[in-house]
Amino acid sequence: MSITVEREFPAGIFCLEGEWEDDLSDRLSVRPVLDLLRSLGVATYIHRDAVTIGDFEHYLGKWIDEYTEYKILYLAMHGGSGAVALGKDSLSLDELGYMLQGACKGRVVYFGSCSTLKLEPAELQEFARMTGARAVIGYRRSVPWLETAAFEVLLLDRLARGIRSDAIFNRLVNEHENLARTLGLVVATRSKVHKVPLRRSRPKE
Repeated sequence: MSITVEREFPAGIFCLEGEWEDDLSDRLSVRPVLDLLRSLGVATYIHRDAVTIGDFEHYLGKWIDEYTEYKILYLAMHGGSGAVALGKDSLSLDELGYMLQGACKGRVVYFGSCSTLKLEPAELQEFARMTGARAVIGYRRSVPWLETAAFEVLLLDRLARGIRSDAIFNRLVNEHENLARTLGLVVATRSKVHKVPLRRSRPKE
């Protein structure tokens, strides 16, 4: 007789992943990071590919209206200052703010993308205010794949456990300063923006 044990997870991650390469045989994906977190009992997740604005809006609506227990929105895609790139389509932070207007109360928006939060503090605070997000987290420089994946395991673990935004920032910087500075970690709320000092010279990738 076998007994199935239902594992309870602290939080859920809702991940929308863009297209990394034009080559359709390329298998690059953040799913191994999510699988690791699930296997460790840190968080459960939903993952969907969103390579067009239509895909993105469809799944974002599902997250807003139906999957309210998934408190972390993880946007894994290429990015630039104040923007994310799904594939051929892209979205500005302002456009995303209108899509998420008032929908993120008690939730976190995490940008796993290059340089998306390379903006003035007032702009980041306005995005947090418009969406109602508990925190908006990301990076302000181009981020190497391997270092980002390692850092994301640590970051998402703390987010899933509901640690306060300022405490998450301080802990990650104190315990993993080199990674945080390499990536240019940013944690923004409606009232404050935390930015780690950047490394003057980056390690070879």
